[in-house]
Amino acid sequence: MPLQLIFTSAPQGLTPGRSGYCTIARHRAIPDRLAQLLESVGTPHERPEGETFTFRLLEAGGKNWYVLSRFVARGLDYTQRDNRLAHHLIFSLEEATVLPPPAAIAGRWKGWLDEWSGPPTWLEGEDRPLQLETQTPLTPAVAWREETGTGAKAAWLINASGPASVALLNPPETLRLLRLLAEASALLGKSAWAATFTTDATTTGTEGFLWAVNSTSASATIDFTTAKSLPAPAGEVARQAAVGLPPPKASAKPVERRANSPGTTVASSNTSAWIIGGVFILAAGSVAIFLLNRSTEVTAPSTVVEVKSQPSPVDTAKTDEILKANRALNEIQGLMESDDFMAAARLWLETSTLSPSFVRNYREQVLPRILGNFSASVAKQLLARLERPGILNDPKSVKDAVVEAKEAMRLGAELAVPQDDQWKRLGATLDRAQSLTGIEVRPTMIIPGEWRTGESGPNSPSQADFALSRAAADAIAKFVESSGATQRESVQVRIRLTEFTSPHLRDDQSKFLNGEIRRLPQSTWIESTPEPGKLPAIGINLSSRRNEASLNFQNGEGARANANRLIEVILPKGERQCFALIGDLKALQTLNLGPNALILDPDTGVIRPAPWAESAVNAFLWVNGSIGLYPDGHEFPDRDLPSIRATRSVLETDIIRLENKQGPGTPPYEIIAARRRLFKEGKFLEAGAPWSIQAIDANGAAGPRLLEFR
Repeated sequence: MPLQLIFTSAPQGLTPGRSGYCTIARHRAIPDRLAQLLESVGTPHERPEGETFTFRLLEAGGKNWYVLSRFVARGLDYTQRDNRLAHHLIFSLEEATVLPPPAAIAGRWKGWLDEWSGPPTWLEGEDRPLQLETQTPLTPAVAWREETGTGAKAAWLINASGPASVALLNPPETLRLLRLLAEASALLGKSAWAATFTTDATTTGTEGFLWAVNSTSASATIDFTTAKSLPAPAGEVARQAAVGLPPPKASAKPVERRANSPGTTVASSNTSAWIIGGVFILAAGSVAIFLLNRSTEVTAPSTVVEVKSQPSPVDTAKTDEILKANRALNEIQGLMESDDFMAAARLWLETSTLSPSFVRNYREQVLPRILGNFSASVAKQLLARLERPGILNDPKSVKDAVVEAKEAMRLGAELAVPQDDQWKRLGATLDRAQSLTGIEVRPTMIIPGEWRTGESGPNSPSQADFALSRAAADAIAKFVESSGATQRESVQVRIRLTEFTSPHLRDDQSKFLNGEIRRLPQSTWIESTPEPGKLPAIGINLSSRRNEASLNFQNGEGARANANRLIEVILPKGERQCFALIGDLKALQTLNLGPNALILDPDTGVIRPAPWAESAVNAFLWVNGSIGLYPDGHEFPDRDLPSIRATRSVLETDIIRLENKQGPGTPPYEIIAARRRLFKEGKFLEAGAPWSIQAIDANGAAGPRLLEFR
């Protein structure tokens, strides 16, 4: 029996002092770190009907854990608000190796809970076996055949290295969907437990899931409304999905027939009858004639079975090599026709290693086409993935793109692809993908102010307080209201403190603490859960007396009066909010998204963020004003309303101003003339480069520069 953890809304949690959404039941053997990770998942299911399943891999306590989860929303909780429940099954690696695929368990186990009505409980009995309903074999893929026309299409979810990253749209109802996922998982054999999935990515997100239902961010998509009309995949995995495991080969031994077979016996009998008839007709014949007739008796010839000699191992190997080469040639040509030159190149190299004759026979037919199209094709496909809307919120897709780009560079080098402009473009695409791995877009309030510090030595505990302006307090109050916290019910959160050197930087090292959002009649708190006898490490207090953020450190870290720090809060459903407390605006580093993060509308001349970069721009809230997009050298204060869509008139006005400017700070004439020339040619992006996203206060004065496109 796997370990279990149940998370729901309750007046008293398993941990003393916890209420609201919290752990209400769990096995003691679950590591505390794993329990915290599962609590941070929340309850991503809001509809009163249906259910959401996920399967993910988590690391905690120095071990990897396989977590199968079910989320539901049923009835009302103790405060008469909508209640939601998360039920987690936690498997070890040893358990996973002997169990059916997780999607099969999700559909076959009938112990899932919809609600919890008892007191907080430490669960027992993890040694009992997992009881599953019986089910028909997962191969052949019968459900896929019924839904898509052939079971072979279950192989759409598999690639050469294991489970593919796939989005599934318009699926059937949940239990039917789980059967489809289970049949696809079964094709992976022992790797079935590597196929992480979510049955509703719109509520759970896609991070950590290879098979994501209702996702719009995966590079490959399966739409069940059109699946029947699409061609089925080829290959051994598809064949296995369609017909099941290959049957054992029958013996081909020839059957020999004995010389005294029924045919021989009948012939001998006919001869004897002829002899006896001759005796009766020729009664006067002599004994010599009779003996002569017997000695010349005709016997039927023995049946001869011709057994062809088996081909030699050499002949068999040559035939097999020819068949494989023909299949490889057809697959390579098909991949090139579908513009998948990376897969074509990989298959060419693999086949060339196995069959030197393949290279001799097809080099002139295949290799020039691969070499001529490889760089441009792969770069185009990678850029399409990197420029997909939402890519900055999908770190897994970014990492996959980096891996694929590195593999493309390796394959290109092995093939000796021409080192032309397209090859350089492919290398630049790898650099761009790698730069995105360090970005994590989160809604961020930019709050300038000053730190008040206190400490009694570099190794002694210290404190830092940050006064919040009325505008900042109002913005934070709106966040608290949207969180669902009331005076009757607090909201459990995860909270952490990090350095804020530049916007949207990924931080996988700083740890989250448990915390809560608490509203009282006279004050509102966002704070971490304090250790016994200590003050909360992180706290934000809004009240009629004061509005401030307070930090308590175990060392002298709080003494830095010019620090820039970030408080990040994660709500139960996974929504995030960051509060950037800026003590030194000059120390804040601008995040460079590159020139490709801007696009020009040729019809209107408007310059704006590209769709893939919009989330990074829209994530900012400058509490003292708003943000705008400006060309290089723009002068402030600017009385016009800031906008992230810059018109050509803004650019032209800047160029005219520079042309008439004199004195210190005036750019060289050559630079101004080059910008004018680019403007006349309609190259507005180049004429204003480098562009930047700038914070602007209510008086039009410039605040920190947050993003640039250099």
